[in-house]
Amino acid sequence: MNYFFFLEASILICVLGALFSSLAKSQEKIRFITIYSSFFSALCAFTSYLGFYFGCQGFITLSEFNAPQPALASLLYFVVLLCTPRTKFIGADKPFPSNLLLLSQALSLLICSSSSNATLFLLLALEPLIPLIDLIRRGERIRIFLIHWIPAWLIAIILGFANNLPNEITGCLITILVIIRMGIFPGHSWIIYLTEKCSFSIALLFIIPMAPVLILLKNNQLLHDTHASLYLSWFAIVSIFYFAGLTLVQRSLRNFFTYLCLALCAMVILGVCSHETLQLTAAFSLRNSLWVALIGMAIIVRALEARHGRLSLFQNHGFYESTPMLGIAFLVCGLGCVGFPGTSAFISFEMLADEIIPSSPFFGIVIVFSEALISISLLMVYFKLFCGKKVEWSDIFKVRLREMIALWIIIFLIFGFRFLPLTDIATTHHNLEKSGPQQPH
Repeated sequence: MNYFFFLEASILICVLGALFSSLAKSQEKIRFITIYSSFFSALCAFTSYLGFYFGCQGFITLSEFNAPQPALASLLYFVVLLCTPRTKFIGADKPFPSNLLLLSQALSLLICSSSSNATLFLLLALEPLIPLIDLIRRGERIRIFLIHWIPAWLIAIILGFANNLPNEITGCLITILVIIRMGIFPGHSWIIYLTEKCSFSIALLFIIPMAPVLILLKNNQLLHDTHASLYLSWFAIVSIFYFAGLTLVQRSLRNFFTYLCLALCAMVILGVCSHETLQLTAAFSLRNSLWVALIGMAIIVRALEARHGRLSLFQNHGFYESTPMLGIAFLVCGLGCVGFPGTSAFISFEMLADEIIPSSPFFGIVIVFSEALISISLLMVYFKLFCGKKVEWSDIFKVRLREMIALWIIIFLIFGFRFLPLTDIATTHHNLEKSGPQQPH
């Protein structure tokens, strides 16, 4: 085997970039270090992905199942940092968390490439420290965050170190951990608070990747045997309907985006609760597609807020005249979120519905109805943001080149992600069949 240490280099670049950005005095230098560290990290991660395809590995051993994940995670982090407005780094009231974002990128790379159950639980315990530190830096209250995460930390540490727990207890603990981490009803209030008070970049890159999906896949057999997956699926179906309904009545753009994320994440969790390989394939493929579409939607939300401040959905704003590219990208990302034909999520949504409806017609009806609610809410928000009265906007509101590049990368991934090696449905299904059910430890 040829040794190929680009994945390790990708993680090391993020850690060193976080260190140097913490030591830098000039805001311009911090911006330069952050963006280029993320870029070279993404380049190394993508090189490791291509290297695996041609038979090369490093110290961190990848499989066909998780080989594309570090490259996708690193690319999306770079895209978010690339289109971050200059004013966020320079002259902002609150300092931009550059070092925390690079540490978060390193953690995300480790989570995506991890093959050990215990390591995954410990990494999931470390991950929430990033938004917690940012909340403390900003002087925000952390009570709501700690009320949810102190028990979640205890559960993750117990599952990471305890090897002889009864299966019933392990299944119960994993269910509670997933409900808290993914914001499944009723454990979602901390996510609403996080997106309101934390840096939006930190919040969206913490919520959207849906890391607990990997835990559920690795422990699928145990959760099925202990019926924990059945209980989790009922929590997920209630959450899907509840959050999809709430997207219709939000009057704040950021709250709308938060509930959209929660509804779609709950839909992925519902799919992963199955023991059928086809449904697991659909859910995991859907998770990757939604990861891209929701990051794109978050970039648009942040770009609009950077230009106009927090946006209300009480009135029509007419932003299409000044930023037509943001309007087009919003529609494309919305189509990606609901699985419109031609997008990478289309086959995943169809497979998920086809697998769920015969086994549980009630669940299938709720999913289809919730998708309809989400589609309606996306159109309503589009009309509120980009239609209505004509307003003369200054040139400073136009989309910059870096934002244009980032949005085109997202649009390419929404339509072309399935054409990349090892990312298509057939390969994912083959890898899940080959891996088979696994025990937790």
